[in-house]
Amino acid sequence: MKQLAIIGMGPRGLYALENLLIELSKANKHIGIHVFDATNGPGSGNVWNKSQPESNWINITERALIDIETRPKINYSNQTIDAFPSYHDWCQFSQNSNEPDTFPERNKLGNYLNARYNSLEIILEQLETFKYIKAEVKHIDLVNEKLEVSTNNNSWLYDDLLLTIGHQSTKPSDQLEQWRTHVKHHKSLALFEDAYPITQLKTIKNRTNINIGLRGFGLAMIDVMRYLTINDFGNFKVINKDTFETIYYKSKVQDLKLIPFSLDGLPLVPKPLNESIDKWYQPTEKELDLFKSEIEAVSQHRTETDSIDFLTHPIAKITSRVFLDLKEKSLAHTLSSSELEVIVLNWLNDDNYSHPLIQDSSISTYKLIQNYIEMALGTIPISLDYCIGQVWRHCQPTLYKTFSHTKVNNDIIEKVIALDERSKRYSYGPPIESMQQVLALVDANILTLGFVNDPNINLIAEGWILTNSKNKSVSCSVMINSVLDAPKLLEVNTPLIKNLLQNDLIQPIHSKLGIETTADGYVITPKNKGDVPIAVLGRLAKGSVIGVDAILECFGPRIEDWAKAYVKQLKSN
Repeated sequence: MKQLAIIGMGPRGLYALENLLIELSKANKHIGIHVFDATNGPGSGNVWNKSQPESNWINITERALIDIETRPKINYSNQTIDAFPSYHDWCQFSQNSNEPDTFPERNKLGNYLNARYNSLEIILEQLETFKYIKAEVKHIDLVNEKLEVSTNNNSWLYDDLLLTIGHQSTKPSDQLEQWRTHVKHHKSLALFEDAYPITQLKTIKNRTNINIGLRGFGLAMIDVMRYLTINDFGNFKVINKDTFETIYYKSKVQDLKLIPFSLDGLPLVPKPLNESIDKWYQPTEKELDLFKSEIEAVSQHRTETDSIDFLTHPIAKITSRVFLDLKEKSLAHTLSSSELEVIVLNWLNDDNYSHPLIQDSSISTYKLIQNYIEMALGTIPISLDYCIGQVWRHCQPTLYKTFSHTKVNNDIIEKVIALDERSKRYSYGPPIESMQQVLALVDANILTLGFVNDPNINLIAEGWILTNSKNKSVSCSVMINSVLDAPKLLEVNTPLIKNLLQNDLIQPIHSKLGIETTADGYVITPKNKGDVPIAVLGRLAKGSVIGVDAILECFGPRIEDWAKAYVKQLKSN
């Protein structure tokens, strides 16, 4: 009997296991399956961990989770695994299109994912061929054409292996390395190199007279900010349920100061309030079909291209149509669709491009956040960049599906990924309420936006001194890094990945990207090496696949493709 190891049991590992069982039952095949996972909540992984605090919110509308569908009933190895409801059915989700979109706590989705996994395990553990091993895998070696998987105190042999391990830490940057050394020599200081798990910040949560530096001004910063300020000294209160306008009220004095900063100082842009407003930015079916075929024309053929016009031109076309259709809801202009397309292309090609239709980002950060909140509410005229960001979000699933496992050269792949990353300030934007909370903390004199744009940082015995362009300084004794590492394979420093690289079992698709894989997830080994039966799904395959960070991609076709390919080769052996 063939033996398979699945390493990592987050949402992607869960969906892979489900699809594997579905395909095995169709083919009437049985195999040995061992699942390795070191977390406390199989199915949810670290990101959706069900024991995380309620201040960590999900960043996709609950409405969009309609794509986490029902699992059908599965008959496998003389056992019946009952169907499991879709996420919407499980939580009895319903809302009308004018109600504000909901963004629940991440642990809510974690509870769903864990329950969905448990409903499988309760049946599978009756089989001698299934085993769940709660341990971290440290090494994978090729031994006589089998894969030897080792944890700290045991090892097993397998015919095939699926790696679905999600986010991995990477070598610290020079800046973090320097800070690490500094903190070692000054014991009164604290440096948190990762924002998660956020409960590690418990030790500083209720301290008084404290300045805390926040490296990064993105989604993780918002989780940190919320966790630290919903405390014994105060809390948020929404004072207008239509706009989510919020105040932070203090029950007693804490003297807490939060000082976020990033390289460009630009704030996140909130998503539209509700489905009705979101529909303003929705491409038509016809536009999405055309978008798909224009990308496929380049991505699925080995055509030589030195630009990403095949992506930016169709986006510009759709955006100009959407922007014209906004009529009086957009900033006033008299431009034709082709003139608008030129402006969109200029902006996509250059972060610093300015135009009267593009929101001026040199105004105060507070005012910039206010403007974007009002655009998300539909209460002020929409700027062209806001429109581009929302259209991009609607096009992302098609882009991710069509451009993954592309045949274009690696530098083009890197350019496409870089532009998608840049779009995420808009397309992965937070709920309006999160940005209202940022403003509430500024109003309460707890969070300062005065150092947000790439301050000068000096190290002193008392901690960090941040100096802004106006020569104002602030010091902090605690620093939290909330910048998430990019999955650059060659920079990953977890033992398992270093071991796979050293053993020549994996190689990067590009020096700045992840593992090179085939369309069904199997690794492409270095040229002089034979094929190895290792498949990789998810974040570590970034470059081979794009769009690896979205929860819906964990329940997508890439995972189904792997399960089909695995069972197909099982049948042919």
